Amino acid sequence: MKALPISLLLFGLLFINSKLLHSQTGPAGVGATATNALWLKADAGTSTTVSGAAISAWYDQSGNTLSVLQSIAAQRPTYTTTLMNGYPAIEFDNSTSSGQNDMMVGYDNPVLDNTTGYTFFTVSRIKGFDGNAKCIISKRTTIDIDEAFMLFYYTGNAFFLDVDGLSDRFSTISTYSANTNYIIDAVFDGSLTAANRSKIYEGENLRKTGSETSTLVPDKTSPLMVGATHATDNRPFNGYISEIIIYRTALNDAQRIIVNNYLSAKYDIALSANDKYFGDNNSDGDYDRDVAGVGKESSGSNNAFASSIAAGLGITVNSGLDIDDYIIAGHASPLNYQIISDVGGMTGTANARWQRIWYFDVTNSATNISTNVEFDMSDGITSWSTTLGSVSDYVLLYRAGQTGNWTELATASAITGDKVQFNGITFSGNANDGYYTIGTHNYPVSPLPIELLNFNAIKNGSAVDVTWETASETNNDYFTIEKSRDGITFETAGTVDGAGNSTGMIRYADKDYSPYSGISYYRLKQTDFNGHSTYSDLVPVNYYFGDDGITIYPNPAGSDEPLTMSITGLENQQVLVVVRDVSGKEFYSKVIITATNKEIIAIDPDQKLVAGTYIVIASSNNKLYSKKLIIR
Repeated sequence: MKALPISLLLFGLLFINSKLLHSQTGPAGVGATATNALWLKADAGTSTTVSGAAISAWYDQSGNTLSVLQSIAAQRPTYTTTLMNGYPAIEFDNSTSSGQNDMMVGYDNPVLDNTTGYTFFTVSRIKGFDGNAKCIISKRTTIDIDEAFMLFYYTGNAFFLDVDGLSDRFSTISTYSANTNYIIDAVFDGSLTAANRSKIYEGENLRKTGSETSTLVPDKTSPLMVGATHATDNRPFNGYISEIIIYRTALNDAQRIIVNNYLSAKYDIALSANDKYFGDNNSDGDYDRDVAGVGKESSGSNNAFASSIAAGLGITVNSGLDIDDYIIAGHASPLNYQIISDVGGMTGTANARWQRIWYFDVTNSATNISTNVEFDMSDGITSWSTTLGSVSDYVLLYRAGQTGNWTELATASAITGDKVQFNGITFSGNANDGYYTIGTHNYPVSPLPIELLNFNAIKNGSAVDVTWETASETNNDYFTIEKSRDGITFETAGTVDGAGNSTGMIRYADKDYSPYSGISYYRLKQTDFNGHSTYSDLVPVNYYFGDDGITIYPNPAGSDEPLTMSITGLENQQVLVVVRDVSGKEFYSKVIITATNKEIIAIDPDQKLVAGTYIVIASSNNKLYSKKLIIR
């Protein structure tokens, strides 16, 4: 379920050196924009999130804005949902025709070359090998021209690496299989001897060390390519890419291990070495999300990660981090808000805690690791609009298992803006493995704003039905329904009083009896008693006065009845049909080509829809229709 920007929460974890902590915003809390040159991940920054739809843009998450694009429709890859451990991937086709094979292109940028070191991380799955080069990512104009790097599967199903041209190209001895998910890394370190400058890892296992003549990759005036060796090469990738990370430096071993543990947890791909995080195991609750960590090896350390990278939790090490010491944390909840249930063991009279819990995996055999822990309101949820209360109200909670009473480990040390800090928290070893979150002894004094579960606007006859649900509310004064012709300028369509304070689910509804003709956009504005406002995402509505549109029958329908939809007015067009529940979860998606002015198609042919309310959307290039569907 998608949590809309109006969602909010409470508290946060440690640090003393805020500059250091907030600089560690790269994947898993390793590096920042200056060193993390590129970060492409299929679960963020894609031009569409509709399964089977073509992707025209994949936006860089590193902060360097090195996005990759595709303006030619025939060469756009497609978005695929829940491919790896419930996470999406980008699918590149197997077309070998010139100008038809899928690829994405980015502009030349010196942050991608002119460096003495690289660390690459890739998550991919090949659908089939045929002896041709299948490139994940490259930066070159054509073969050995302005080539900064290239990572690709090739001869014998091995994995190959080029750095500063192909003269020192080398590959793994081990080979790879089709329809298998892999984490494959490559490292170039120009400071090492030539025989040891390049390495390829697979699942944290060193597969091959290659000799490299160059100590520096100079500035190359070449584009960035994803899914192809270069722009004029028609050899297809024929597979899926879920994540690509590039650092313009050779990471130390601890940093590389932390990033690979993040990828392993996220995509459920086992590491054959250096598995430092067991919170992703099913027996521990599958705490796979936003994994980040601190750690140290003989080659260096990673001493902090920012709360922005770990969904509201940040950690900074003060002392005691020795070689082979790690603290790696992840969570399992896409939503986060205040709850007053499951607070056993707390000593206050008005107890509450964050819904989100983190699993900490501690590796330490000697000196206790001293840390500062921080919980950040605005990083823990998309938006935040409340004032934190007294420092003495907030406590760091711990329990060894997924259920049971909580132990109050510490009272907060300080509140800075929207951050609650716990300083001097020590970890001795495996005995500290377990589940951590933040709680308050007095939630009325330390209020939380509303948590919006969903927001929908649907054409219904001559009006538009607007509905939404909240999971909790604190100091919520009222809602304003706003509409816009262009998604930029809005006017009020209605207001509804809020509940003020609530810890249970509340459903709201209103109607707009004067909708705009054509496609318009609705959003929900929520205003607290203190006047602070937040907004939901935009919801498009097509209010058309003509005869075209969609009709669903039967509606309401039984869970065992076949469903049919009639589409009128979209002749000879590509139409995307999507079925979602009111929370936004997608149950069915299909692209059809309409041959007639009135096309009849089957919805949910596998009959996966259970009793409930759904939204059926049919959209073409210039029209959009939606209908409510009720399954009894």
